[in-house]
Amino acid sequence: MQPPLKKRLLIVSLALLIQFNYSIATRVLTGGIIPKLPIDVFPLSVIWVIPYALWYPIVYAGGTWLLLKSDARLFKAFAAGFTLTCILGVLTFYFFPTYIIDPPLPGADFFSKTLLFLQSIDGDYAAFPSAHVYVTTIFALFYSRWYPKFRWLWFFIYVMISLSTLLTHQHYILDVVGGTVYAWIGYRFGLWWVERARFNTLQHTG
Repeated sequence: MQPPLKKRLLIVSLALLIQFNYSIATRVLTGGIIPKLPIDVFPLSVIWVIPYALWYPIVYAGGTWLLLKSDARLFKAFAAGFTLTCILGVLTFYFFPTYIIDPPLPGADFFSKTLLFLQSIDGDYAAFPSAHVYVTTIFALFYSRWYPKFRWLWFFIYVMISLSTLLTHQHYILDVVGGTVYAWIGYRFGLWWVERARFNTLQHTG
């Protein structure tokens, strides 16, 4: 049975409020390091701003569907996992500040202008872990569990979004790896959380 929609909205709103600190971090942080490795040699390709920008409607649609259609167990697992992932990400942003250096854009075409606009939204800080990647990954993990036949689709989305962060030079390899690991931790925590709750319920009713 699904819990009341208002309760779900409240839970998701609290998680999003935590994640909103990303937007603050990108504008108030100073110092820190550039998490760039010698293997960060991806060429800038502004056309990859398309999958990078598509992240927003994908996450919105995926979140709305999960909010409205998932069963109570899956939603609780996702909510717990997503919240922990956001907490870990935000704490890292503030206590281990990292930033990127925006690349010069090659022209004034549509893709370059779109990337320039997104650069102004994203800011330079809060590079590690990549929020684009950890949000995508945790959605991919839970949706793959919910709809296993479409696991390939979510893997494709994960790969495309991850590559888009690298080929638009919005992130470095470490940011992608960090985002993936943080989401995996959140995913495992979410599953543990609901299993723990189920076990406690059985103990009290047994």
